[in-house]
Amino acid sequence: MKNTKKNYQAKNIRPTRDYFRILPIAAAMAASGFIQPALAVDRTWFGGTGDFGVDTNWSPVGVPGSGDKAIISSGNSALSFNAGITGLDLFGGTLSGPGNLTLSGLSTWTAGDIRGAATTQFDGGLSITGSERKDIEEGRIINVSNTTWSGNTAANNNAILFNGGTINNTGTWNDANNFDSLMNHFSGTNAFNNSGTYNKQSNTLTTIEVVYNNTGTTNVNAGTMQLKGNGTHTGDFNIATGSTLDFNQGTHNLNNVTTSGDGTLKISGSESFSFVNVNGGTHSAPVLISGGNLQGTNHTFTGPANWTGGTIRGAATTQFDGGLSITGSERKDIEEGRIINVSNTTWSGNTAANNNAILFNGGTINNTGTWNDANNFDSLMNHFSGTNAFNNSGTYNKQSNTLTTIEVVYNNTGTTNVNAGTMQIANSFTNDGVIDVNATAAFQVARASNTTFVNSRTGEVQGNGTVITPTLGLSNSGAINPGDAIGHLTIDGDLNQASDGVVNFELASLSSFDQLEITDDVTLGGEIAIWNLGYAPVYGDSFVVATFDERLANSTFASVSTHGFGSGVDFDVIYNEHNVTITAVPEPEQYLLFLAGLGLMGAMARRRKTCIGGEETI
Repeated sequence: MKNTKKNYQAKNIRPTRDYFRILPIAAAMAASGFIQPALAVDRTWFGGTGDFGVDTNWSPVGVPGSGDKAIISSGNSALSFNAGITGLDLFGGTLSGPGNLTLSGLSTWTAGDIRGAATTQFDGGLSITGSERKDIEEGRIINVSNTTWSGNTAANNNAILFNGGTINNTGTWNDANNFDSLMNHFSGTNAFNNSGTYNKQSNTLTTIEVVYNNTGTTNVNAGTMQLKGNGTHTGDFNIATGSTLDFNQGTHNLNNVTTSGDGTLKISGSESFSFVNVNGGTHSAPVLISGGNLQGTNHTFTGPANWTGGTIRGAATTQFDGGLSITGSERKDIEEGRIINVSNTTWSGNTAANNNAILFNGGTINNTGTWNDANNFDSLMNHFSGTNAFNNSGTYNKQSNTLTTIEVVYNNTGTTNVNAGTMQIANSFTNDGVIDVNATAAFQVARASNTTFVNSRTGEVQGNGTVITPTLGLSNSGAINPGDAIGHLTIDGDLNQASDGVVNFELASLSSFDQLEITDDVTLGGEIAIWNLGYAPVYGDSFVVATFDERLANSTFASVSTHGFGSGVDFDVIYNEHNVTITAVPEPEQYLLFLAGLGLMGAMARRRKTCIGGEETI
C-alpha cells in the first residue's frame, strides 16, 4: 500500500511538472510561428431551408463564427439570433430571419435575396456585381460604408429590387455599372439614404425608383442619375460636365442644398407626378426645366437655365441670374402666385402658331434686363385666371415678323422695341417707358370697346412704324416722337393730346423732317416742340408735320417751343383742314426790326424820288 500511494503521488506530480516545463516552450513556438491559431473557415450553406444556427446545415460542419465567412448559393438560411462573422458571399438563395448580422470583412453579393425585419451591416465593404437581380424585402435594412455596384452585362440587370427594404450608405457608394442600371421599387416602403458619398461613375443611366434621401454628397460624375421616388435633401449635388441629375418623378424637397458643376440639373416628368421644391440653397449648375413642377420657397439659379416645358408654381420667387432660354413647342405655365425674375431671356423656337406659349394662372414675370421675343411663329402670353403681369423695366425686343399677343397686364417702365411683326397688348395699357416701333412693324392695343391706351407723363411713343390704338384712341400725356432720328410715325386710330403732352418734330432740311400721320381724328393740346437736326432756317420754309382725318373742336396746341435754332428764328403753326403745317418766321423782335427796316427803306425811296423831281422836302 505504501508503494502504491507513493507511485500515485509520483504519477500526479510528474504531469504538473511537465506542464510547467512545456508551457514556456509552447509559448515560444507559437511566437515563432510553429503553432498557428485555428484558421477562418469558409462555411457553405447546405442548400435547403433551415436554421442558420444549426451546425449540420453548414459544410464543413459548424455555425459560422466571428472569424468565418458564410457562403449561400441556394436555399433559405434563417438567422434567428444576432451574429457577427467575417464575410458573406451571397451567390443565390436567401438570407432571412429576425437576427441582425454584422460582417467585418469584404462581402460579395451576386444573386439572391436578403429579407426579414432585421439589419445586415456590411462594415468591411460590399461588392454588388453580376447579371442577376438582388432583392431586399420584408423590412430588411442594409447598412453599408464601402460599396461598389458594378459589372452588369446588359441594361438593368444587376438591378436592386426593393420590396420593403432600406439601404443606408454612410461611406462611399460607387455606382459603376457598364450598362443602364436600376433600383427598382416593387412594393412597400423603400428608401436609399445617403449620408456619405454616392458616386455615379459610368456614362449610363441610373434610375432610382425608391425614395432617395441625400444628406451627404451625391457626385454625378458621368451619365444620368434619374430620381423617380420621393426624397428630402440637405446635402450637396455635384454634377460634372456632360452629366445630368434628373428629378423625374415624386416629391423632392431640396432644403438649402448646393447644386454645382457644369452638368445639368434637370426637372422633368409629368406635371401630375413630379414636384421639386427648391427651398433656398445655392444653385450654380445649369438648369433644364422640361416638365414636372418647380416649386418651393425663394431661390436663385446663377447658372444658365433652359425652360422647355413644365410649370413653375407657388407663392414665392424664382430668380434666373444666369440667363433663361424659353424654347420648344411645349407650353410653359406660371401658377399660384409665382414671381419669376429674369435679366437675360430669349423666348424662341416655337414650331407652330402659339405653341411655346407662356400661360399665366396667377403669375408674374419681372424683366430687368433684356427679353428677346424671337419665336418663328405667332406667340402668346396667355391669361388663364388670377392676377397676372409682365413687368418690363429693362428692354423687351420683339424680333421676328410674327404676331405676339400679350393677354396679361403689360407694364412698361423700360424700353419696348418692336423691331418686326406686331406686338399686341390685349388689355388696357399705360406706358411709363419707351415704345419704339420700327418701320413695317406695329405696336397695337387691342380694339375692345372698353380698352384704353395711355401714354403717361414719363412715357414716350416713337419710331417709324405704326401704333394701332383701341377704340378710345391714344391719350398722350407724355411724348410722341416720330422717327428715331428723322422718320414717319403712323397712329392708326384717334389721338387725344392732353394738356401735359408733347409732340416732338425734328427738322434736318426742307425735304427731311419728322412726320406724324393720324389715320382718324385728333384732339390737339399740350405742346408742339420743334428741334433742329442740322436744318439751316430760311424764313418762309414750310413743313407739313402732321396729317389727320379731322381736327376735333378746332383744337390747337397750347404752346410752341423751339430747340437748337439760335436767336432770330421762330415758327408759326398753321392749322389746316387735314394737317398741321409749321412755317419758319423771324422771332417777334426780329420781325419788328424787319418791319422797321422796311419802313426806313420806303422813306429813303420817297426822299430819293422827291429829289429826282427837283424839289427836296425835309
